Amino acid sequence: MFKYVSILAPLLMRSGTPNPVRVLTGYLGALVLTGLAGVFFLAALFTWIATTYGLDVAFLVIAGILTLGAIGLTLMARHSQTVKLKTEADRHARIEAMLKAKDDPLSNHIPNELLHHPLAQKILAQVEDKPWIASATAVGVGVMLSRSLLDDT
Repeated sequence: MFKYVSILAPLLMRSGTPNPVRVLTGYLGALVLTGLAGVFFLAALFTWIATTYGLDVAFLVIAGILTLGAIGLTLMARHSQTVKLKTEADRHARIEAMLKAKDDPLSNHIPNELLHHPLAQKILAQVEDKPWIASATAVGVGVMLSRSLLDDT
């Protein structure tokens, strides 16, 4: 049984892509090419504005474009941070409501500091999102632990 669980548990837990290195290389390549395209676009725009209106206007326009880009990135970072905080608060409220709704005798012994810990939040969210995989993993870990404990005695 241990042999089957040790074979099936990684297959059940695996939900990634078959070749993550290739996917990340593709993303990195797209990012580098996009950066180069942006640099060449700004250089062409600078050259055209400098020949048409002068150097001072060209520097001003490029500085304005770069400033707007920086402001946009800052706003995106703030928005993603607020969304992340809101989803963590919602997840925590759902987990607390779920634990209070059930008549689980062990839930009274779980301290609130443990529930507020980010790692515990992440694990509980994964259990909530994928209960079948979490159950299979728990069974696998239990079998491995019981085998290792019973083999020692």
